[in-house]
Amino acid sequence: MKSLIFAFFTFSCTISFTQLGNTMYGLARTTNPAAVYIATMDPTTGVATNIGQTSVSTSINLTGAALNPYNNRFCFFGDNGLKSVDLTTGQLTNTAVINNPNGTGYFDLFRFNTSDSLMYGLSRRNITNPQTGQVTGTMYLATIDELTGTVTEISPSSIGQSFALSGSAIDPHQMVFYYSNGSQLVGLDMYTGGIFSNPTLTFPNGGQNFDNFTYSCTDTTMYGLVRSNYYTPVYNPVTGMTTQVFDSAAVHLGKVNAMTGEVTKISSQSIGVSSFSVNGSSTIDPVNLIYYFISGSGTGLTIYGVSLQTGLVVSQSTISNSGALYFDMMRIQTDCYESYPTRLNPGTANLAESNFSKIKTFPNPFNTELKIVSDENMLSYEIFSANGINLTTGIISGNEITLNTERLSEGIYYLNIYTSSGKTTHKLMK
Repeated sequence: MKSLIFAFFTFSCTISFTQLGNTMYGLARTTNPAAVYIATMDPTTGVATNIGQTSVSTSINLTGAALNPYNNRFCFFGDNGLKSVDLTTGQLTNTAVINNPNGTGYFDLFRFNTSDSLMYGLSRRNITNPQTGQVTGTMYLATIDELTGTVTEISPSSIGQSFALSGSAIDPHQMVFYYSNGSQLVGLDMYTGGIFSNPTLTFPNGGQNFDNFTYSCTDTTMYGLVRSNYYTPVYNPVTGMTTQVFDSAAVHLGKVNAMTGEVTKISSQSIGVSSFSVNGSSTIDPVNLIYYFISGSGTGLTIYGVSLQTGLVVSQSTISNSGALYFDMMRIQTDCYESYPTRLNPGTANLAESNFSKIKTFPNPFNTELKIVSDENMLSYEIFSANGINLTTGIISGNEITLNTERLSEGIYYLNIYTSSGKTTHKLMK
């Protein structure tokens, strides 16, 4: 019987981040002449550095962007299609026109899902009734192929007609895609395309809007900006009417319970801005636990870093770049890197269950050792934490092994065993 030593958790995570880096990328753009460059950003100084010297587009669409850390590409919609840009050279590698077999339309709010390496977004198109001529807006959860632009709709029927420019987020562990329609936070099942959850957003301790939200794999929480609007009553002596005129706004870092819709402020006081770039212009540094967003316009752009733990501003820098006026759609490449779905596809649950009979794990719950017995030769294994972090990977051989799990803390884990027949997943507890 073989005995395998379990890799230490912190070491494994450190190796992943060190190999990948923790760089912030985004789109630096100018208006005269109109040009777009892939750039890196040092959020502590505000200095944005173009990677390449050649413009990759003349415009951008602010309804989505995706950073693929596995093929080192940044994707966004530019002036003539879906652009793919190499993060090493800053050069354009591909442009694809949207190709939806179900009809002409749009692809919005898209993001890269690190747990299955696909880009998900909202396929939006209009359907005309041939009898009445009435046009109805429809929307579906879909994926898009980076190289061909082919859109594959997952939702069996329309899940809505519109969305708010407050961002989108993917929970790669639960496999849920989130967007807001203004009053609700809508979660879509990425396996089936159906509604996973759609609670009404509530603000028990103040606020009217939850914007620029993004998911943190570090603590499995969705963060965003809580905006409170204030109005001043203005009396018009001519009409005798009193109207409410926008006066100011207060912005706090907050988080949301995706199942209940309850938004909680983390910042005890306003961050000190009244406006910010919307719809995806935010990202999370998973190493230092900082939420970044941009406020201002033109040459007055400022990038703010806010602690996820305290809600306090930890950095505030004016953005500078050789010629660029704006920095949009920022992403940090380690954000949700190598995540893993802990909610399995309900459509394949029976198939996965049938494979369990070939491989046995015991005891469960386990303590310092975990034994694995298989009907066929095992090739390798992986162990993931409950929030999708890959703790260790090992090459094995034989029908029976013992893993040393002494260093694991109490909690839920997922074990993948690979054989010539495929992969089997077991949910375990210590």
